[in-house]
Amino acid sequence: MSEIGSLGVTEVVIISCGCLVPIVLAVVVVIALLLFAGRRKPKTPPQKPAATPKAEPAPRSKPVTVSDLATRSCSSCGADNPVDNAFCEYCGASLADE
Repeated sequence: MSEIGSLGVTEVVIISCGCLVPIVLAVVVVIALLLFAGRRKPKTPPQKPAATPKAEPAPRSKPVTVSDLATRSCSSCGADNPVDNAFCEYCGASLADE
């Protein structure tokens, strides 16, 4: 008779369990990794929208006065100049003699 035939049922079960337990555990671990690996996604913190720069008003060189709004024409070139000017801004002619 062969050696397996001389073994009892208890010995065959013990030998089978000794070989199958590591294989079954390995299969369970692989299945668990496949199932749970897809579920774990890295969480990224919510991103804040970029701050838009506030528009600053253009700097004014001097305050606007009534005399800036009132103009007179140059007799040489016809350009309009503020009434406070002594000379034309465009041609340089004197505005005092007008």
